[in-house]
Amino acid sequence: MTTLPAPGSVGPPRSATVGVVTAAGAAVLWGLGNIATHVVLERGVSVAAFTLIEIGTSVLFLAVMCRILRTGWLSPREHWRIGLLGVLEPGLTYLVMNWGLAHTSVTHASLIGATEPLMIALLAWLLIRSPLPVRLFLPMGTALIGTVIVVTVNADSSGATWLGDAAVALGFVFASLYAVGSSRFVADHPPLAVTFLQQMCAYVVIGPPLLVLTAVGGVGTADGATTWLFVPIIGIATSSLTFWLYLTSLRHVSPGTTAQFLALIPVTGFLGAVFILGEETSTPAFIGAAIVLVSLVTIARMEHRAEVEAYAEAV
Repeated sequence: MTTLPAPGSVGPPRSATVGVVTAAGAAVLWGLGNIATHVVLERGVSVAAFTLIEIGTSVLFLAVMCRILRTGWLSPREHWRIGLLGVLEPGLTYLVMNWGLAHTSVTHASLIGATEPLMIALLAWLLIRSPLPVRLFLPMGTALIGTVIVVTVNADSSGATWLGDAAVALGFVFASLYAVGSSRFVADHPPLAVTFLQQMCAYVVIGPPLLVLTAVGGVGTADGATTWLFVPIIGIATSSLTFWLYLTSLRHVSPGTTAQFLALIPVTGFLGAVFILGEETSTPAFIGAAIVLVSLVTIARMEHRAEVEAYAEAV
């Protein structure tokens, strides 16, 4: 596999293949996690208790993995900027998004979320001058169109409010700023260590209010050990592994490229709802999913070709 040194060059080699695979893996896990979260919350687990256990389990898992893989922990005092990004996401993003989702429709939230890849690419270009290659404009646009088709055909449009929409939009702005900001640190620090520090800082901020809400409102009406067992599993899969993979991707390709693979989240959710939950769908939704997949494969091939050409010029 062709690899190139990271810009500036004392860091590890860069590989477009690794960047694409890890970005896709993170998006697929996020999509499957959305389905699992929906099922668990429907069974009566309170949102506060769920989030408290989810992120708490993630922090514990990341701490253990740092020890197993002998990855040094980053000092919050020395690397406070990295930790502050964790407060942004999953901290504030999770709180704002969860509130917004409770006050708007799935259709509106999904349509707003469909703009996140483009938002990250544009913010990365504006704030840190990350390259936004013209060659990617067409597949980026078709991926956005395919995503809109999927979420429009398969979502319920009732119950939307402008305040809920605004909260969801703010959550995606936070998430986009997190992605752009984190891309500046993963070149110099191990993605695992960055993920652990960020989520630990997030938990310090949102843990106490979530604990109070759980103490006051209770843990919900869910019974049965199986339902509760899924909560920490979801925490590891959709908080630990997803952010770890996503930050690894940012180490190898630009934030704009990594962001495009977030389009796999609604596609994975759609396919999971159809084939796992048995929900009914329509032909246009499958066409939209196919458009997204073809667009992402095109982006992956373009990035790999650019990497090979750059390597040829370097040698």
